[in-house]
Amino acid sequence: IAVMPEGFKLAPKDRLPKSLKKQMKGLAWSAYSKEKPNVVVAGPVPGQTYPSLVLPVLAPDPGKTTNTNTKNGAPVDYGKFFIYVGANRGRGQVYPEGNNSNNMQYTSPTYGKISSIDGLKITIEGKDGPVVSEVGAGADIVVKVGETVAKDEPLTTNPNVGGFGQEEKEIVIQDMQREYAYCAIAFALFLSQISFVLKKKQFE
Repeated sequence: IAVMPEGFKLAPKDRLPKSLKKQMKGLAWSAYSKEKPNVVVAGPVPGQTYPSLVLPVLAPDPGKTTNTNTKNGAPVDYGKFFIYVGANRGRGQVYPEGNNSNNMQYTSPTYGKISSIDGLKITIEGKDGPVVSEVGAGADIVVKVGETVAKDEPLTTNPNVGGFGQEEKEIVIQDMQREYAYCAIAFALFLSQISFVLKKKQFE
């Protein structure tokens, strides 16, 4: 999900260059609602195909686009804006019934010695007798028969590489007239400095 400032919205597909469409690899962004076109969502998508997501943004035209968040609907001005992005990666670790899924790391329920591993069932000989721990289908068991494990020690690998993350990025909308004016002033200062140096050389 990406939350953009008021006035920003998803760029139309007919305005995207071919190079950008190629980078997106068919990724489909959509507005969260008609009332909030500045909030867009995408996914779920496979992480191997989309290690990074490209978001095409259409910025507002300063002076023409009004900001509905302001009291008098003032037009959007040039300046710095912030975009907030959040993403969730991975699957759930618990089924709706409450039992563990195969997308979690299984740990030893007690201290003891592993006496047998029968498929998905791991038997641990504890001081109070044998304890059977059954792991989920597809789990990679990392312990062997004869090993001594502590309580809560991992019995399988951790397949869950997911989690929720968020980040804040800034966008600056510049007025090209200001850019041209800055370049002209910088060039004039450069020429004046050169002339001062040359004048000094003449007197030396």
